[in-house]
Amino acid sequence: MKKKLLVIANPNAGTIKKEKFKDLIFKEFSKKYDIDLHFTRFKGDAKETAKENIDKYDIFVIFGGDGSINEIGRSLLYSKKPLGIIPGGSGNGLAKGLKIPKNIHKAIEIIKNEKIKEIDAGKLNEDYFFNIGGIGLDAWISKDFNDKPLGRGIPPYVLYAIINYLTIPPFLVEIEIDGGPKKIIPEAILLTFSNFKEWGGNAYIAPHADPSDKLLDLCIIENFPLPLGFVHLNKLFNKKIDKFKYYKTYKFKKLLIKTLSPQIYHYDGEKGKWASTFKVEALPLSLKVIVP
Repeated sequence: MKKKLLVIANPNAGTIKKEKFKDLIFKEFSKKYDIDLHFTRFKGDAKETAKENIDKYDIFVIFGGDGSINEIGRSLLYSKKPLGIIPGGSGNGLAKGLKIPKNIHKAIEIIKNEKIKEIDAGKLNEDYFFNIGGIGLDAWISKDFNDKPLGRGIPPYVLYAIINYLTIPPFLVEIEIDGGPKKIIPEAILLTFSNFKEWGGNAYIAPHADPSDKLLDLCIIENFPLPLGFVHLNKLFNKKIDKFKYYKTYKFKKLLIKTLSPQIYHYDGEKGKWASTFKVEALPLSLKVIVP
């Protein structure tokens, strides 16, 4: 008896046409699986579709970026159902961290081999993330990318990074790591909570992150003189950001963060809510994914 497989696809992901993708999926999977395909129609559709069908299928597959993975992933948390990934986003930070290629044919072959790995997840207030969450600069970039889209790819992220660095003020933050003594950062630029190493686009904010170590990485960048930031920008792309004077990182299970003024957060690049208190925790080995 064949296993039952559900492919949930973001019709705006990747560059392949919708009908061509449909033909390819059925051609590649139908010999081994009973397959259904669902194209998402609105934000949140992937999450609801996976949740409603959790008992109906043996394997769930997502075609999309980190945001789409986030939707389906939160519905599969702590279930026995594995997630297969066909990368189709702009950055694909999580897929790259799992060494899943962007080539659709290669990604499909990986799914058919069904090698399963358990990875951690993170919870940020009432939202979940599987790659990276955060407050500060990267949250503002995510907000602008969601509110004022300028197309796909990395260039809009770079543009919003420059604009927001020049316009958003540093903020005071109080941090408590695993119930330890409070740390005060007078002028933070960003705080990221990382399960994987990179945001996407080869920008490595957490070079020591491990998605299966049952911990998350807190990465802090403090305010720095303007020319210095651009001089050291390359450290994000050669995995040496931890050598930057204004960067700090800590491993943690739970965080309690308080800010003087409300800050917006993001989870896997999706715009979150405004808050002054942030509770962040690692969810160890809570999601099964199919890997090479």
